[in-house]
Amino acid sequence: MYVLGIIGSPRPKGNSHYLLSVFMEEMKIKGYSTKILDAAKLKINNCIGCGNCETKGECVFKDDFTSIVLPEIIKADSIVISSPVYFYAFPAALKSLIDRIQVLWSRKYRLKTNDFKTRERKGILFAVGASKGKDLFQGLKLTTKYFFDAADIKFETKLCYTGIDEKGKIQEHPTVNKDIKELASLF
Repeated sequence: MYVLGIIGSPRPKGNSHYLLSVFMEEMKIKGYSTKILDAAKLKINNCIGCGNCETKGECVFKDDFTSIVLPEIIKADSIVISSPVYFYAFPAALKSLIDRIQVLWSRKYRLKTNDFKTRERKGILFAVGASKGKDLFQGLKLTTKYFFDAADIKFETKLCYTGIDEKGKIQEHPTVNKDIKELASLF
């Protein structure tokens, strides 16, 4: 199995990175191949809504999304997104990456190519947020759901933690490592 992690935080080695790193280490222990892409370090153009992907199944841009991200998403058996909440949404770099999945949505729903019909793929969301609002993760959950749908990935589960802001704070959470190990055991 090949597990792709996508980190959404622009903060190097922050809380989102910790969550993803612990999970990916569990996947390596199980003998799975893993790779982590850092959205903030990739050069990804914003989707301009030109419609090329809806008619030709390809994006007009030739950037890190088309040369690095898209091939990895297509190859992955499971995808894990790990991100902080920024104003009830994903940080800008990750949102640009997600918007560009329109190319797979177009292939699936407009062009009916059915690229993944013989594969069952799983998706996971890890998220952290500073506040404790009851709807804090709603935007991320909905966006993740439709991102995964476009790529024929079943939104398997999520681990979301409130009250986490300062760098490294997630490591103090009393159940985080146990939560991740339990989740990893399902793979």
